[in-house]
Amino acid sequence: MEGVGSDVGGGAGAGVRARALLLLLVAVVALLLPLAVAPPAAAANRYAIEPPDAMLARAYRYGAMESEHCLALLALRDVPFQPVAPTRGVDTPVRLTGFLHGVRFVPIDALAPPEKDDRTIADCRLVLALDDLASVLAEHQVVRAEYFSMYRRRGAGFMKRGMRHPGGRAIDLVNLVLADGKTYGVRGDFQGMRGVKTCGDGAAKPRRDTPGARLWRAVVCETSALRSFNLILSPNHDWAHRDHLHMEVRSGIKWILVQ
Repeated sequence: MEGVGSDVGGGAGAGVRARALLLLLVAVVALLLPLAVAPPAAAANRYAIEPPDAMLARAYRYGAMESEHCLALLALRDVPFQPVAPTRGVDTPVRLTGFLHGVRFVPIDALAPPEKDDRTIADCRLVLALDDLASVLAEHQVVRAEYFSMYRRRGAGFMKRGMRHPGGRAIDLVNLVLADGKTYGVRGDFQGMRGVKTCGDGAAKPRRDTPGARLWRAVVCETSALRSFNLILSPNHDWAHRDHLHMEVRSGIKWILVQ
C-alpha cells in the first residue's frame, strides 16, 4: 500500500506540474499573440503599405546596415561628412560638411556655427537617404534645403534608440530655395488638406495649383518612388506637420507611410 500511495502522490505531482506548464504556455502565447497578429503601428493609417519586396527598399536596407557599412557607403558616394563624438541615442552620428548634389542642407534660424549646433547631427543612415533626396531636389533646381532639426535631445532618454529625432534618424524640412532665389515653404506653399492621399492613384490635388504646391508634391512623390524613407509626413497627414515635412529612416520595419 505504501508503494501504491507513492505512485499516486507522484502522479498527482506530475499532474500539477503539467497543469502549471500548460498555464505558463497559455500565458506566453497570450503575450506573444498580439505581437504576431497586430499590424505595424503605422498600419492604422490606411496609406501605410508594406510592399512585397519591402526588404529591397532603400529605407529597409539603410536601416539594417551596420555602422561600418554605412560609413563606407557614404565615402563611396563621395558624401562630404565628418564623424561626430558619441551622441546620446544616435547609433552612428555624423555631420554633413558640404553639398549633396549641389544642395546645401542648413538648419533654419541658426544661432551657432554648424559644428556647435546639435540640430546638424544625423545618423549615418539618414544621411544616405538625404543623399537620395538631394538628387531629387537638384532636378528641380533646389540649391538650399532648410530644416528645423535632424537630431534633438528631447526624448533621447526614453525613446527607443535609433528612432525619430532623438536617434538622428529624421529631418524636418521647412523651406526649399531655388537657384533663381525663389523660396517655397511648406507652411505657405504646400496647399494641403488633412487626411488626404499625397501621391499615387487617387492623390488629392492641392487646394490651390501654384508653383510651390507643384514643387513640394514633386519632391515628396519622386522621393517616395525611391523608397529611401520609411516615413514622409506632410500637412496632409496632420496639423502637427502643417509647416514641415517629417522624413525618417527606421530600422527593423518594412512598412512605408507617405502622406
